[in-house]
Amino acid sequence: MEVLKSLFVAPPPPPPPPPSFFEIPDSATLTGIALGWLVPAMLLFLTTRSGIKKTETQTSKQAVTSEGAVVPLDIERRKIAQAEDQKAGIDLAWQSKKQQMLLAAFFFIPHLLAIQYQTAPTVYEQVSGWAQASYDQLTDGKVTLPFQLAVAALFVERICYTWVHTFSSSFVGFCGTAIGKRMGRKPLDVVLTIFYINKVIQLGTFFTFYFHTIDYNSPFDSGFAWSKVTPFQWIWLLHGMVIGQGLNTAIYRAIGKAGVYYGYRLDEPVPWVTGFPFSVVPHPQYFGVCVCCIGVNTWAATPAHVAAGWFNLTAVQVLYYVYMGLVEDYL
Repeated sequence: MEVLKSLFVAPPPPPPPPPSFFEIPDSATLTGIALGWLVPAMLLFLTTRSGIKKTETQTSKQAVTSEGAVVPLDIERRKIAQAEDQKAGIDLAWQSKKQQMLLAAFFFIPHLLAIQYQTAPTVYEQVSGWAQASYDQLTDGKVTLPFQLAVAALFVERICYTWVHTFSSSFVGFCGTAIGKRMGRKPLDVVLTIFYINKVIQLGTFFTFYFHTIDYNSPFDSGFAWSKVTPFQWIWLLHGMVIGQGLNTAIYRAIGKAGVYYGYRLDEPVPWVTGFPFSVVPHPQYFGVCVCCIGVNTWAATPAHVAAGWFNLTAVQVLYYVYMGLVEDYL
C-alpha cells in the first residue's frame, strides 16, 4: 500500500543551481567592490606614475631620496647599524632579549589568568564565538557597502605614506605647489599635516562604522554594558593603552619627528637607532598601533558589531600596517 501511495506523490523540486562564477553582481555589490578595492588599488598605482629615479650606481638594496641621493634600504640600514654596534663592542642582544621577555610576560600572564578564571563566557567561548561570527560575515556571499567604504577609507593613509616614502621626489614636487605650500613650509611639515588628516579619516572611519552598525543609537541601548565587558576585553584595552601607546611614545623619543615621518627619504638627517624600542620589535610604532587598535576594538565589541565585520575591519587595518612595514623595509 505504501508503495502505491508513493507513486502518486509529487517528487520534490530540484535543488537550485549553484551560483555561477560569471553571474553579474547587483549594483550595490559592484559599487562596494569598486570603492573598497579597485579605487584604492588604482590610486596606489597612480602614485607610482612619476617612478623612482634610478641612477646607474643604484642596486636592488638601495633607494633614492627626494634629491636623488642613493641610500641603503631600511632593512640594509638595520644590518649596517647592527654590524657597527658589534665592531664597537656594543652587544644589544641580551638587552633585547630581556626587553622582549618582559613584554611577553606582560602580555601573556594576564591572558593566562583570564583563561583560568573567566567564566560565562570563558575566554575560549568568547574568542571562538567572535571568530565564527567574523568568518560568517566574510563568507555569507554579501558585499556590504559600509564595510567596503571603511576598507577604502583606511587605505587612504597607506597610499599617502607609500607616496611619501617610496616616491619622495614626486611628493617634494607636490610640496612646491600652491596646495603643498599651504600644508607646510617644508616637506616634513607637509607629511605632518597629512598625518593629522589621515588620523581624522582613520578614527572617523571606525567611529562611523561602529555607530552606523547600531543605527546611530546609544551603545548602551544596543548591546554594550559595563557588566558585559569581560576581563579578557579589559586586558586587551590595557595592552592597547600601555603597550600600544607606550611604544608609540618611545619611538618619538628615539628618532623624533624627522625619523617618524620619513625624513630620511626627504634628505633630513635621521640617525639609525638600534636600542629601545627597536630592540623589542623591528617596527615598534606599527606594532604598537596594531596592539592599540586591537585592544580598543576588542573592548568596544558587541555581538552586533562582530556580526557586521568589526574584527574583520580590525584585521584589515592590521594588514595595512604590515604592508607599510614591508614598504619601508624593501622599497
